[in-house]
Amino acid sequence: MKYDKKSARIYALLKGLQAEFFGIFVMLFFWAVAKAMGLFANLMFGFTGLMCVVCILADYGLKQGSSAASADKLHDDDVGSKFGWQLGLIAMMPFAVTAALLMISKLSGGFDFLAIYKLANACLFPLLDIFAHSPDIKDFRLGVFALIVPYLALFPISTYIGFKWGYNKVDLKDMIVYKKK
Repeated sequence: MKYDKKSARIYALLKGLQAEFFGIFVMLFFWAVAKAMGLFANLMFGFTGLMCVVCILADYGLKQGSSAASADKLHDDDVGSKFGWQLGLIAMMPFAVTAALLMISKLSGGFDFLAIYKLANACLFPLLDIFAHSPDIKDFRLGVFALIVPYLALFPISTYIGFKWGYNKVDLKDMIVYKKK
């Protein structure tokens, strides 16, 4: 069976949204303990939210890379190991759009998009809360965008690495347990 790039792209978008769905739970647990735990909660749940993105998209990339490698070998498809970048960029698109809207909101001052952005990017919420605790865009500094760019980069990077490992049939168990002995 040939590799279906179209359905892989659609599922990539859904996997990005799945990461956001898990991020909502991270954000809810963060809200439950934030007052009692303080900054430690921000860091702990912020890391957990980022790991949701990395793990979900790397797992998806790993499975898709394995399927693509099989299709390339058995059916002479031409998917290649770089298709993971495209899948990651597609998964990142909704979050890039919200980041662009946040930038427009900050620069224009015409509308306040920060509260919606925080909810729409729940995986990043605990870390954003450190630097932009207020839901008002006027209190949001442009320097916080330096935190948003690496967050967006997690989507294509983790998907690409997972895809490449799946495509090249890298066995993580051998890498971790046996350390190439």
